[in-house]
Amino acid sequence: MKKYNLLAAILSAIFLITGNSAFSADNVKIKPEQKQTQNKKLNARIIDKNEYINQDWWSRFNDPILTGYINKSANSNYDLKIASLKVLETQALVRESLGKEFPLLNLGSDFSRKKTSDNVQVASSTQSSYMFPLNVNYELDLWRKNRDKTIQKGKDLEIANFDEKALFISLNSSIASAYFNAVNMDKQLELQKKIVNIRKEILDLTKENYKYGLSTATEVTLAEKSLTEAESALSDIGKYQVIFLNQLAALTSDSVDNSLSLERTSVDNIELTGHLPENFKNEVIQKRPDILKAEAELQKSGIDVSLAKKDFLPDITLSGQFGFNSNTFSKSFNWDSYILSGGVGILETVFSGGQRKARLKVKKYQYEQMLQRYQKTILTSFQEVNDSLAMLKFDTQKDINNLNRIDHEKDNLESINIKYEHGAISYLDTLQYKERVLTLEKEQTQSKIDCFIDSLSLYKAVGGSL
Repeated sequence: MKKYNLLAAILSAIFLITGNSAFSADNVKIKPEQKQTQNKKLNARIIDKNEYINQDWWSRFNDPILTGYINKSANSNYDLKIASLKVLETQALVRESLGKEFPLLNLGSDFSRKKTSDNVQVASSTQSSYMFPLNVNYELDLWRKNRDKTIQKGKDLEIANFDEKALFISLNSSIASAYFNAVNMDKQLELQKKIVNIRKEILDLTKENYKYGLSTATEVTLAEKSLTEAESALSDIGKYQVIFLNQLAALTSDSVDNSLSLERTSVDNIELTGHLPENFKNEVIQKRPDILKAEAELQKSGIDVSLAKKDFLPDITLSGQFGFNSNTFSKSFNWDSYILSGGVGILETVFSGGQRKARLKVKKYQYEQMLQRYQKTILTSFQEVNDSLAMLKFDTQKDINNLNRIDHEKDNLESINIKYEHGAISYLDTLQYKERVLTLEKEQTQSKIDCFIDSLSLYKAVGGSL
């Protein structure tokens, strides 16, 4: 009777343990303290990667508002958080793979009760067995299979890091581009409103002259058409202003409902200080994250080929067991009840239908693809750097020409005003010259922004190493 009570107690204990652990729904949920730890790791990861921002480069624009947006996005952008979580995930996978290089220990217990049939030739009996074994299994890594798999996971970690850095650079460029376009639209909107007001004046004067026979109906129609075109252009500028500000809000994880109230400076206050290099050394370009990623992928593919070759080698496993085994529970942990065993297992696949040979060919072809992709990435990177340098060079010259044109046109406008004061020309003529100056100022503002965008392309092309 006591044995059955003991059995019931053991079964009840097992049921309670498994019921409260393996089958408990609480274990599936993420506990608050676990979530807090994950958030701390994520925030630490983001802070550690702030060097990707390259503060020296952004300080060249002498705009603390832009720098503030760049720094803010590093801690709030959802894509960056996803990339950082991917790095943390890959780190965990590396640790998991490293753990497979060590022996596997299993500690358990086993209880069984066996009754022999009354219809066999031996005496009928009932026998209990209590067993508490410690099992050890270790795959002898003579061929470095497990080690290569860990190195392979390490390459995955490198790739995740390079993806994260590339995303930092791309995000910073996108934020600056949206910001520059937004301040450009602010200035364009200001100048276009002045042009609309001038064309309204021109229309009013043309209508007034028409009353006294000094203008024709065609001139009135043309003035009305010009005003309509100016108002349409004003509407388009307002539309793009909202679009660029919405982009800036989304990139910095702000609400797009209040995007029009986002802080920004005037384009007249932004200047790209310092001299940008006219060429770059190969070492600088080869530090681009996409090139480093392609290189890591190529190395990982080489490991795949090595592992495919090692599939032809046998697996060698060492196993051992130590524990206690007894027919009575009270003697289960006596030294007379201990058991000890050990062995070596060798497993070699004799026939696999050509699968291993085909797998090796596949890995070799994949390696060749990665090699071609790596070379293409290098070639493309040099093209992007040269394209960015060319665009920056020609757009800078264009901006200088626009500034000179504005200076000449302003001098011409002064002459026109003097002629107007002396009665040599009409006020209507002066309005047309004022509009010409405003139009040139719009072009120069756009050419200035084009230079900023070109510098961002160069910053991205050299992997943020300017």
